[in-house]
Amino acid sequence: MNLSYDRRRVLSLGAAGALAAVGWTGGSATTGGGPRPRARRAYIGGFTLGEYGLPGLPGIGIAAVRRDGLLELTGWREGIENPSFLTLSPNRRVLYAVSQLPGGATGALHAYRIDGERLVPLGRPRSSHGAAPVHLAVHPAGRFLLTANYDSGHLAVLPLDAAGGLGEAVEVVAHHGSGPHPVEQRGPHPHMIAFDPAGRRVLVPDKGDDHIHVYDFDARTGRLSLAHRTRIGRRTGPRHLVFHPSGRLAYVTNELGHSVTVLTYDPDDGRLRPVSHASVAPPGLDPRNAPSALHLTRDGGLLVTTDRGLDTVETFRVGGGGRTLTLLESQPVTAKAPGTRWPRDIALDRSDRFVYAANQAGQSVTAFRLEPSDGRLRPIGPPLRVASPSCVLLV
Repeated sequence: MNLSYDRRRVLSLGAAGALAAVGWTGGSATTGGGPRPRARRAYIGGFTLGEYGLPGLPGIGIAAVRRDGLLELTGWREGIENPSFLTLSPNRRVLYAVSQLPGGATGALHAYRIDGERLVPLGRPRSSHGAAPVHLAVHPAGRFLLTANYDSGHLAVLPLDAAGGLGEAVEVVAHHGSGPHPVEQRGPHPHMIAFDPAGRRVLVPDKGDDHIHVYDFDARTGRLSLAHRTRIGRRTGPRHLVFHPSGRLAYVTNELGHSVTVLTYDPDDGRLRPVSHASVAPPGLDPRNAPSALHLTRDGGLLVTTDRGLDTVETFRVGGGGRTLTLLESQPVTAKAPGTRWPRDIALDRSDRFVYAANQAGQSVTAFRLEPSDGRLRPIGPPLRVASPSCVLLV
């Protein structure tokens, strides 16, 4: 287990320290000196109907945003309920969205062609074949879209046509496990779909049964065949996963274990093996932590994740050939008290210069500048006000 910290860099998040340590800049802001980069787009998904007691703002769908470090809201794609997760096709011309409907209802999947600032529907929505779809992944060849249904424990595989439109599901697989947590692990809760770098296998962290499920994927038919299951640890709740650039290591956030686990990955047989763990919280703090999304810089040198409860974005130094994590900084997403912002998702710009945190309960998205030399996060301007955001998709 690796639990090393740079204590000089980790911010104190006590009742007074959380507010004093933010270093928040209000009003107009710059990207940290020098010219602002060329503007690009982003899309923000969220909860129009709310989720698990958190409020939503009815009538709003997918937000379109202009970004150049700073964020500027430019419009909405309405007519979609609870688009809580978004992803892109490999050619970056089609946007896919879930409808994570409340009350145990079967979810829906949507495809939109990106036409400048507009999102144009491609065909009709398709069933997710389960309750609460929370994640999407497109096979690298662009022929299939996969989704994970959190509440019902189902995975579904849908074919894509030449334009990127959705067909009817060709495969539906059910998870059946559970775990020791009396509330969060009463049944299976697959939380993510991730293809390995070769596109040969699908990895599914299941928060409900403490395992990562590894499936062989038939790129011709879209069929899934269970190859392995790797247990992360009792009551850990694995949530989101990302691969190291080498393709032989992976990192997973553990929502119930308040940690990130490093695993080796064998590309020949798909087996995973945990090798180290790192806490997302400094020693001595035990709030309601719930790590969510994570990303690696392109060189694999820094890992960035979020923590709900502390309401922070964390950066880790990746060392030991990718096998160890050292916490560098824990930066609050806003100057509000911990537990009120709930950063559900983050996005890392392809330049590795900017990080964006979607604060679901805080009704905002925060922009940070990432310093690659030391992992420091510097807030850029005030947060963008947006309804119940849960996903930031960079284009």
